[in-house]
Amino acid sequence: MKRITLFAAVLLAVAGCTNKNHYVINGTVGNIEGTVYLLDHEQKVVGSTAVENGAFRLEGDVEAIDFHYLATSADGEDVFATLVLEPGVITVADVEGEERKSVAGTPSNDANAALRTKSQALIAEYREADDARRSQIVEEYDNLMKEAYETNRDNLFGVYLLASELAYDMSGEELLAELDKLSPALQSSRIATDLRTQAEQRIKTDIGKPYIDIEQPNAAGETVSLKSVVENPANKYVLVDFWASWCGPCMGEVPELVAAYKKYHSQGMEIYGVSFDRKAENWTETIKKHEMAWINVSLLSSFDNQAAKDYSIQAIPSNVLIDCATGTIVAKNLRGEAVAEKFAELFK
Repeated sequence: MKRITLFAAVLLAVAGCTNKNHYVINGTVGNIEGTVYLLDHEQKVVGSTAVENGAFRLEGDVEAIDFHYLATSADGEDVFATLVLEPGVITVADVEGEERKSVAGTPSNDANAALRTKSQALIAEYREADDARRSQIVEEYDNLMKEAYETNRDNLFGVYLLASELAYDMSGEELLAELDKLSPALQSSRIATDLRTQAEQRIKTDIGKPYIDIEQPNAAGETVSLKSVVENPANKYVLVDFWASWCGPCMGEVPELVAAYKKYHSQGMEIYGVSFDRKAENWTETIKKHEMAWINVSLLSSFDNQAAKDYSIQAIPSNVLIDCATGTIVAKNLRGEAVAEKFAELFK
């Protein structure tokens, strides 16, 4: 890997004519005409230029290193490339036989491109593999993300990987400790700042902490509180499951939940499902179709949900397991066979 060498070379190339925060975006695209707009992470226009014979050039000074988008409309409806806007020369070009564009030339963008190639190869293999090989691929994918993060701790792409791939399985304290290892500049980035806020909230619902109550309506419009379920004498453990009918991985977990519920519900297991659906019919029809016979509630507001904020839910499926006797969280993010294994341990 030659990211540091390449970065130094880029800075030398622009030295003398600009400052150390200067960026240049050189584009060569064959199917785009008119004007190219540079949008920030909120999709606000921060620059634009005309396309001439399939080529364009944008330049300026980086105020804050962050993800940006290139689009052919100012409203961001026609985004054709995503990039990390950081100092240096960034090249955007067509990829033969594909609609996507390649983005390279600076540390974060080179790292993103390299990881994309490797991860897409694993995803493509996963679709055709048998169950045994799929288990191996999942492990290889996780290791790939961890290695990419370790390699890119010094740039924004590393922070992005921490937020999108690694943070899921970390406790709040573990995540804060990881953030503290980043450089001061990266710690002040938008992604790291948001992640720190999430970590501080996550600490409140780490294993060993008391649960936070949830009050949301069921399909009949009746408000059902988590507290009422935890304090029900018939229940010994409550699994709070955050999910949505549109979430493929969530639906992949449902058979394991159904099997565990049928086996352990009579012994004191309850599930309190919090859906991040938006459409009532999708939510209720999925519950019926998959025989999700436990307690189901939803605000029908996707992630704009106080429970998501209280439990620092950034991705689904997610879950927390509550010991009703103590009101404390005893496990988090049980996936697949781990659900049955945990309840077999608790009810042995």
